[in-house]
Amino acid sequence: MKTKEGFSVLIPDGESPQTIGVLQCLAQMKNVRTYILSNDRWAAIRFSRYSAQFFSYLKGEGNEERLAAIYNTVKKTKIDVVLPVDCRAIRFLSANSGPLSQLTSIALLPETKAMDIALDKGLLAEWLKKNNIPCPQTILYQKNNDFDECLSAIRFPVLIKPTLGSCGRGIRIFDNRSALYSFFKDHVVSEEFIVQSFINGYDIDCSVLCQEGKILAHTIQKGFINGSNPFGAPTGIDFLFDSSTFKVVKEVVDKLNWSGVVHFDLRYDEEDKQVKVIEMNPRFWGSVLGSLSAGVNFPYLACLVGLKRDIPEIEARPIRFVRGKVAAKITTQHLLNRKRTDLYYDSSMIEFFLKDPLPNVFYRYIKIYNKIFPKK
Repeated sequence: MKTKEGFSVLIPDGESPQTIGVLQCLAQMKNVRTYILSNDRWAAIRFSRYSAQFFSYLKGEGNEERLAAIYNTVKKTKIDVVLPVDCRAIRFLSANSGPLSQLTSIALLPETKAMDIALDKGLLAEWLKKNNIPCPQTILYQKNNDFDECLSAIRFPVLIKPTLGSCGRGIRIFDNRSALYSFFKDHVVSEEFIVQSFINGYDIDCSVLCQEGKILAHTIQKGFINGSNPFGAPTGIDFLFDSSTFKVVKEVVDKLNWSGVVHFDLRYDEEDKQVKVIEMNPRFWGSVLGSLSAGVNFPYLACLVGLKRDIPEIEARPIRFVRGKVAAKITTQHLLNRKRTDLYYDSSMIEFFLKDPLPNVFYRYIKIYNKIFPKK
């Protein structure tokens, strides 16, 4: 029998790499049972010790079949709340949750119009400018004279970014117009790109859970160790509070009337002395376990709000969180008595990996296998 506090959760997109962190967050709560549904029968999350049960359906099925798979799984397991993790599933349920909402609760979701703005870097830049929210100069790349005219107003160096994408993929930097034109001349561009002025300063991120434009919980983090991709996520982050960052994020979620989770990429402009919005990632983020270590369990809170239960007021602790490789390197240096007062960490991915190693091991195995034997 279910207690008043206990509940069951269905993650409907177990194929997402972000599912591993979300499931580990939910596993911290002993009164929560988490079920997984995936369109990949060999998804890494299948091997987690924290999954109550794993279900799969055919990857090639369309929207109606996808919704039917979720509906049937909820009905079979009597799920209390559905928690989508990644952009595709969140966008899908935002547009198709009608029948499902009659059967069970669904975690808060953004409106489809707001979701589409957040997903597309070109639409987001246009919306930010229209609403007078600090952001870098941005134009959409197009093969006509208007592009030349618009580019003349952009300050170099510039970044080009695919309008749809994440994790720093496809981002390049150019110091001048001739280098930018040479790239577009020499490459067949199959995607839409934005051209955006590079900001001299530093990155700062903010993760939030919102309900109708009101922030219910948040963490702010600043990187101190960069990853292998200079435009990707850092491998070491400090959790802190920054009033300027919170103010800008608060204005965005208010004007978008945002509901659900979203992770903001921002950058402090050292010339303008202000925080500017770079991107929105309307999904759970790669550092969700860092947020957990700082004291904010976003997946659990998202479920509580979806179930219309009260959530406690939570303030993140100022901690330093690192990836596993960074933790191993720092620990090794300390063992060799090469200690640096500025190089330390409070929590790392290693502690979570050791408690549930198989999903990460299998995920890395698949990545290596696909590199060696790429699909034709």
